[in-house]
Amino acid sequence: MATGNEPVLQIKHLRKSFANLEVLKGISLDAYEGDVVSILGASGSGKSTFLRCINLLETPDAGEICVAGEPVAFKRRHNQQLVPADRRQIDRIRSELGMVFQSFGLWSHMTVLQNVIEGPVHVQKRPRVECIGEAEQLLEKVGMIDKRNDYPAFLSGGQQQRVAIARALAMRPKVILFDEPTSALDPELVGEVLKVMRALAEEGRTMLVVTHEMGFARNVSNRVVFMNQGLIEAQGTPDEMFREQHSERFRKFILSQA
Repeated sequence: MATGNEPVLQIKHLRKSFANLEVLKGISLDAYEGDVVSILGASGSGKSTFLRCINLLETPDAGEICVAGEPVAFKRRHNQQLVPADRRQIDRIRSELGMVFQSFGLWSHMTVLQNVIEGPVHVQKRPRVECIGEAEQLLEKVGMIDKRNDYPAFLSGGQQQRVAIARALAMRPKVILFDEPTSALDPELVGEVLKVMRALAEEGRTMLVVTHEMGFARNVSNRVVFMNQGLIEAQGTPDEMFREQHSERFRKFILSQA
């Protein structure tokens, strides 16, 4: 459960369009330290775009993003397009928001250990020896220490995703964003990744998880958000969402996932 009095992540009225398609129509969401927020919704509801805007991989058209009390500074160009006002701030904020993608995104020319230490060494400028020690601890945590000298091509999808989680953790993020981390995995490999994510939740990590894994949303998260057509249709505790189901659209969504 959340322990802080102030949100570690605060999103207000976030909007994003691609050409004439409005994908996010004014999303607001707070996450407190220790929150595990599962974000559910049908394909095309805006879930992944929401995470990409939070992590500034996409620049929103309007709205506010605040990480650990620091507002992200934006400015408008002459054409009214919103752009980051300070690139150094964006780099710093992004390092505080770990991101785990559905496609793993490991560097194929680097070993597992090299993948994990790349960000801390070259982005955060931390001592290499320190980063290696911490990376080995993280690889132990995700059950991948015996593969530290292997290259991604020799790993299963589940193993690659566990390395990707270790890589995100190596940056010491305040929040970890998971974009459907099990969707690209064969069914028999999903459990090993969910086990790692459950352990992170038990440690008190703050996590936003776009997922179709209903068991994770029910049993691990402390808040469930249902997105529909670019808006938050409903949100609440797992009990409120799965047992009471005030939203008819959410009820139909749950039935479609059965």
